[in-house]
Amino acid sequence: MKNHLINILKFFSLFLKPYQVSLVGLLILPILWCLAETTAPYLIKIMIDKLTVRSSHSIEIQKLIVHIGIFYTFLICILEFSIRACNYLWIKTFPKIRANIQSKVFELIQMQPFHFIYNQFAGDLINKYRHLGDGFEKIFKIFLYVLYPTLLSFFFALIFISFINTLFSIIFLAWFVSMNLVTFLFFKKSFIAARKQSSAQNHLLGYVGNFICNAITMITFPRTLSEQVEFRRLIQKNTYLTEKLEFVTFKADAWRSLASWFLLVSMIIFLGFGWQKSWITLGDFSFIGSVCFYVRRTIWMTSLQISELFKEVGVIKEALLLISDISSSSKEVSNEIQSNMPIISRGPVDFHDICFGYSQDKIIFDNLNLHIPATQKLGITGNSGAGKTSLIQLLLRLYDPLQGTIKINGQNYMEFTLKNLRSLFSYVPQNVSLFHCSIFDNIAFGKLNASKDEVYEAAHICLCDEFISFLEKSYDTIIGEGGHRISGGQRQRIALARAYIKKAPIFILDEALSGLEPDLEERLLERLCENLKDHIIILISHRKSALLKMQRIIRLKQGQIVEDKLCNRL
Repeated sequence: MKNHLINILKFFSLFLKPYQVSLVGLLILPILWCLAETTAPYLIKIMIDKLTVRSSHSIEIQKLIVHIGIFYTFLICILEFSIRACNYLWIKTFPKIRANIQSKVFELIQMQPFHFIYNQFAGDLINKYRHLGDGFEKIFKIFLYVLYPTLLSFFFALIFISFINTLFSIIFLAWFVSMNLVTFLFFKKSFIAARKQSSAQNHLLGYVGNFICNAITMITFPRTLSEQVEFRRLIQKNTYLTEKLEFVTFKADAWRSLASWFLLVSMIIFLGFGWQKSWITLGDFSFIGSVCFYVRRTIWMTSLQISELFKEVGVIKEALLLISDISSSSKEVSNEIQSNMPIISRGPVDFHDICFGYSQDKIIFDNLNLHIPATQKLGITGNSGAGKTSLIQLLLRLYDPLQGTIKINGQNYMEFTLKNLRSLFSYVPQNVSLFHCSIFDNIAFGKLNASKDEVYEAAHICLCDEFISFLEKSYDTIIGEGGHRISGGQRQRIALARAYIKKAPIFILDEALSGLEPDLEERLLERLCENLKDHIIILISHRKSALLKMQRIIRLKQGQIVEDKLCNRL
């Protein structure tokens, strides 16, 4: 449990450092408003005591009332000013912190292994991503506006009560401790229950999101989610864990209520007894009684908020699985910044004695060796399962080889940061992925700050302008999520243009033109080879006509190169 909290604090502390001045202000301002809130009833106590002393002159009482009224007004002004200033600092600080968290978390998601992201529901990942930003803000808001002010108010009230009577201050302290002790006794149960409930809810949302993302399947195979066995199981599990979490809160509330009323009644009895024995004045009685009810209400609300805080801690812990190892991720981020790896414009690619398999009992490559000279145009073919895509996934470092090394321009690619390594590739898979935005933005995504001329050039080279010109809004046409508003072949050409605009040293096409007519595919390959003369092009295809556009063709079979031949293309 302790390690969980340390990890959470370690992660969020990185985002607080740039805002230290604002955070200090946010910690100082509640001291002012809590002192004002506690001092105000003490002024009323003084006034009551003076009014009950008959020997006091009316003029003196009037002056006292005026002075107390002025001071009371001053306290109200301090209270309002400090609260408004605190709210202002919050508005100026925490939206920025939250944005920084969201940006960094997205970067850390990109650094996760390919299989980690690929094997999870998109909705599950998005929900965890949201929790890391929302959860941090909720936790700090609970601390700043509930827990911290309650502790300050209690501390100031305890000081005032100790001036009146030490015994009452001891009872007051015992009351405060017992109320909060009940909450902390339920901390572990609340934390575990919240984490389990959050995990179940994430899986449920991920399952529903998976159906929404596959809208065409839902439409062509009409059925309700309630008919799905897995959906019913997830609903039942989520309901059960939600009830369990709420029941933990219910039991904590019951014990807090019992402790609260027992100690409050004890305080009232002692107050009555103390007044009879002349230990306290009527003003003391009024002050202690009002403070007890005020603090009881704030402690009660605080206890509920602490329960919410425990829930958020559990939710954040579940969300932190998104970036499974904070320390290693932070270290890798640091390495990204400090890396001095030279930028490669071109160079050969070498696979040396590569052994790889997705599991120990399913080895795909066993001592594979392959040399791809700089600027070579290489075609790769072979039956399904021969290892074509696996070879590309290793090169992109979506997976790491079990043994052997991969070198780019003579440098072990494990020495590159992931960001630097993947900047060397332009990659187009068979099942292309496009964004729910315009054609222009989809193509421009391939290069940061791409100009209009660069986008138009990429579209022209990749023959996108042949169909874009017929669209009503041309390049501003919104193509829908995944590009479902245009044909498969058009999607592939846009993805090709997005890769082309990057103009990375190594251009990879993994069955990326399979949705095109053969003659269109041949025209595209000719254009790519002509405009990327100084780049390596790796083409995976089953079409002989496409492969013949390359300078060299290799054929894979069960992870081995069984044919390697040069073509007379150039």
